[in-house]
Amino acid sequence: MTTTTIPLHDDRETTFTVQTVAVDTGECCAENGNCGKPGILAVRHTVDQQRPTESSTQRVTVCAEHQDGAAHMHGVWVAAAREMQDPAKRAQFLAEAGVTS
Repeated sequence: MTTTTIPLHDDRETTFTVQTVAVDTGECCAENGNCGKPGILAVRHTVDQQRPTESSTQRVTVCAEHQDGAAHMHGVWVAAAREMQDPAKRAQFLAEAGVTS
């Protein structure tokens, strides 16, 4: 479906990958998780870094009724990743998260 990859060009070699894909598992988490209908799309946000080697993925699943929200979520996560390409904003984020090295 749609995949956007954003490298941060940092010393950890961090890459953000945002994917919107068709799914046949999971329940819709719209309406603060109260929808519960079968999911048809998932938006996944994966952060990979090489130093140290680490990866994490967050997935949001939506049903047919809420599928328009998938494009919005994809855009929000891409915008957040692009913001982290700015070295000053990335340093501020890491400092606020307590990462010192």
